Amino acid sequence: MRPNPRRVVIADAGPLIGLARIGRLDLLPRLFGAVSVTSWVAEEVLAGGDFPDVAALQAAFAQPWLHTLQVADEEADAWEEACRALINLHQIDMGEAGALVMAQRLAAQGDAALLLIDDHRGRQAAMHSQVAILGTAGLLVLARQAGAIDAIRPLLLALRQSGYFLSDRLIEAVLAQTGE
Repeated sequence: MRPNPRRVVIADAGPLIGLARIGRLDLLPRLFGAVSVTSWVAEEVLAGGDFPDVAALQAAFAQPWLHTLQVADEEADAWEEACRALINLHQIDMGEAGALVMAQRLAAQGDAALLLIDDHRGRQAAMHSQVAILGTAGLLVLARQAGAIDAIRPLLLALRQSGYFLSDRLIEAVLAQTGE
């Protein structure tokens, strides 16, 4: 392990899409400085998405704080094999699996990896792999604690109104945690 681990934040598509829907992608560089995605997540968000917020995501990908990590050619087969194993074991998609494998590999190198992920099965897979995770709602809590936003309730309601799934239980827990 490195004496001073580097913190690396890796995002799955869900949190990026959710934050784009409410116009708050700006929270990512404010909270983390830089965010990395796999090429699978970038493709899912930019090419695979048919949603109104794709322009905001395209603009974010043009910024230096959001970058796509490429897999070296000599590692591609092993990387894809690790992803396929996670897909088969946890029933997650390639974007989630790739982000999780990236977090695992960075952690194995001694980096402090944080995976931004909302998908339930993806979160379970990450917890099973002992990878630190944070969802969109948790990110909003962090933003509130850091003073980057004044209130969470309107953002949670905007997420829900835009079609982003948030359970009543999650919303109640977040509001209770932040005193709203």
